[in-house]
Amino acid sequence: MTDLYGSSILKIEQQSSQLEYQIADAGDRAIAVAEQVSGPKPRKGLRALLGSGLKDARVVVQVSGADSGPDKPPLFYVDHQTGAPVAIVGADGALVGRYVHQPVDEMHQMAAARLTGRTPAMTHRLVDAHDRPVCEIAWTLRPGGGEYRAWAPVACDFTTLDGAHIAHVDVHAAAFKDRYDLQLMFQLNEPLRTLVIAAPLAYDLTRS
Repeated sequence: MTDLYGSSILKIEQQSSQLEYQIADAGDRAIAVAEQVSGPKPRKGLRALLGSGLKDARVVVQVSGADSGPDKPPLFYVDHQTGAPVAIVGADGALVGRYVHQPVDEMHQMAAARLTGRTPAMTHRLVDAHDRPVCEIAWTLRPGGGEYRAWAPVACDFTTLDGAHIAHVDVHAAAFKDRYDLQLMFQLNEPLRTLVIAAPLAYDLTRS
């Protein structure tokens, strides 16, 4: 099996305005790639400054081993459509689980944060194929510059339902080439392992 499942540190970096990512280990050795295989392509070049143009489109990204050859057999898929949880799907087409947005009033919290100085909350959850929660994701937000001081995610922590801290992600946002540095604290069992590895990609697709 690819080193994607054996590395405790993964660097997931978008390669352009397109939904193309390289996944490297702690030594910057490419061990996997993620590429869009379904749905409309995001805008390119200067047009990308106006947004991806995807809006309500359904897009699917396939994750494969970096050395898997031209056919690139999948390890798993990340399937996103606006308004629905992001599905993580196995190579055999079976649902592994979902990346779910927690129902908190973020717009209200963001507005209140500008008045009170308190940091707003942003959370997600990983659930298995039967919609049973397996992990909570709590984001660290920092205020940006400018008049509106928009809050931006800079990191997140993954915690199991019994309180174990199992992973951490640092977010390096850029105009087109976002990077996510994922550190796994433990060798996780399935389906949690695949769900945690897929989570940065799932989050990035929600931003597209």
